[in-house]
Amino acid sequence: MAHSRRPTKQRHAQSRATWLGLVIVVGVITFGYLVQQGYIDLSAVLARIGVDPAAVGLPVTPEPAVSSGGDAGAIEVFFTTPHLIYPDVAANRIAPPHERALLADLNSAARTLDLALYEYDLPSIAAALVQAQSRGVEVRLALDRENLDDPEMAEWAGMVEAAGIPIAWETSDAFQHSKFVIVDQRLVWTGSWNATINDTYRNNNNLLRITLPAIVANYQAEFERFFSGTFSNSKSGDTPYPAVRLGNISIENYFSPRERVAPQVINWIDRARTSVHFLAFSFTSDDVGDALIRRRQAGIVVRGVFERRNANGIGSEYDRLRNNDVAALSDGNCYTMHHKVIVIDSRIVITGSYNFTGRAEDVNDENLLIIDDPLIAQAFEAEFARVYQQAQTPLRCG
Repeated sequence: MAHSRRPTKQRHAQSRATWLGLVIVVGVITFGYLVQQGYIDLSAVLARIGVDPAAVGLPVTPEPAVSSGGDAGAIEVFFTTPHLIYPDVAANRIAPPHERALLADLNSAARTLDLALYEYDLPSIAAALVQAQSRGVEVRLALDRENLDDPEMAEWAGMVEAAGIPIAWETSDAFQHSKFVIVDQRLVWTGSWNATINDTYRNNNNLLRITLPAIVANYQAEFERFFSGTFSNSKSGDTPYPAVRLGNISIENYFSPRERVAPQVINWIDRARTSVHFLAFSFTSDDVGDALIRRRQAGIVVRGVFERRNANGIGSEYDRLRNNDVAALSDGNCYTMHHKVIVIDSRIVITGSYNFTGRAEDVNDENLLIIDDPLIAQAFEAEFARVYQQAQTPLRCG
């Protein structure tokens, strides 16, 4: 009896077409989700393959992850994470939103530019400062001299000094570890980001662009201390506006070692009612560790990510927290996780240059912001989720 059956090659071809279609559909859905969640910067992807983002309707003005505030001033938040490409290849670099936005501010300066930097080798920043100086803007810097041991940082500093830009140097064993930029005494950039190639193109960081006059005044007062030659424990004077309100947003602003920062951080941790999420480049403070353990023992969700190389360093709180039921992971960035962030109850954000260490508290020049604003906290929670997921599935950069 004869049996009719479809030719084997035709059946296999249809099967392959079906599977290929499913793979494409899943791929498109996954790509769309990653773009929506901020894991992929679509503008950067298009630019890398030679497509002008503006030609397909994407914004050309650098946009922050979130902006909160109003006519009286605002806080804009940028993260490097969504725009990092692994492995980083120098020839393929495209300026990410935070670099473009900061350069736009530097290029718009009409009167003054004051920068306090710990590390510094990003060429675009040096070029913008030299150009500003040449058009009559008063440019001043406060830098940590120890980093001159790095040839690229020495070249960067030499470039700005050759342009006649004055530099106040921290020359002691303390670090001038603050990172902030003040433009025309009307806005300030601060956060965990150093003006370096690595912090721009490789490392997880956050930046805040703040146009609240009171906060700008705080950073201006700190810069004037630096530029007068006083650093670390030689500084004196009050922060003009340690507590600021903007509508429903409240902000606390601290500068160590002149001010005690750790007690403020611990106070907020102790008040947590639902969750504490942290991202820590360096975390050796027993007191802050104790506060996290207390919250975990009280039934609060406590999760965090340590920078991989520092997780098992001398004095690290990593093992102690894990041994006390805190869900702490070492990071999965093949370069560096450089945040210093705590998010409490999806409402309070603690961020700045301040690592959770004794040196940050007692010796180094640092700045810290404590922001009570659910909108800003939501953006930091999304960043925490990205970094936490990356820690669970570490990247390989070859």
